[in-house]
Amino acid sequence: MVPMFTARQRVILRQIVSPPYIYRWAGLVTTIGLMVGVTVVVLADVGAPTVVAAGANPAVSSAPAGIRARTVEDAPAFGMPGEARPAITPSLLSVTSTTTDRPTVALTFDDGPSTFTPQVLDILAEHRIRATFCMIGNQAVAEPAMVQRVVAGGHRLCDHTFTHDATVGSVDEGLMSTQLGRSHQSLATVVNPPVSVDYFRAPEGKWSPQLDHVAAATGMRPLGWSVDTLDWTQPGVASIVQAVQRSVHPGAVILFHDGGGPREQTVEALRQVIPWLQDQGYEFTFPT
Repeated sequence: MVPMFTARQRVILRQIVSPPYIYRWAGLVTTIGLMVGVTVVVLADVGAPTVVAAGANPAVSSAPAGIRARTVEDAPAFGMPGEARPAITPSLLSVTSTTTDRPTVALTFDDGPSTFTPQVLDILAEHRIRATFCMIGNQAVAEPAMVQRVVAGGHRLCDHTFTHDATVGSVDEGLMSTQLGRSHQSLATVVNPPVSVDYFRAPEGKWSPQLDHVAAATGMRPLGWSVDTLDWTQPGVASIVQAVQRSVHPGAVILFHDGGGPREQTVEALRQVIPWLQDQGYEFTFPT
């Protein structure tokens, strides 16, 4: 039988598969593999449409490959009987509320729950209004009774990350998915029975297309706003009220804060804003 390799070829082969050459070959193969993987991901991302929503929900077909949009039929039976849940699609900064033949607005509250949340809930209950509460996970876990009261009032929950981490939109996708999964799970299961968490709002509004897609893949509709009251700066009650009066429009999502600092001004402004909006003919609904 003729040898497969000559003696010289066998010596060269042993050198190739022995240190330090084997390490160099392994490094080269790994580098090539990473480059191929990155190329595939980039090409896939380029081909996936990202919708910036300024109106009604985009069609389910706008979801990128691998993300199945949640429709009303898919939604669990949480909340009010027969109530439609928002379709979960990757629509960056969905900032308008349900489109109807009447002027509507959606009230949203960030950074709770806190000691000011009960006052906000009392005002909403007085006017029979439901709102969306964008809660920080670790605060929700520390105040489960407060979250339970929000849910019992017919309000909806929004994931605002576990620790209000404004860098979540710029981290590695795997870590991003883990962070959103953790905050979503903690918020959904802090009450009994578990509830639906319909929305995700990026801390400080620091969005990225990747964060938008991961939120949708986690089962949450990315939620922005179209009227910023800047109440977190504590500009005064009159300034907060004027911010709403100046910028409100049919379909607006209004941003307030029930946590993150002293919110006496927000509470008092809310007492004035709601009757004014009602006098203007606005009805209150959830973002979609």
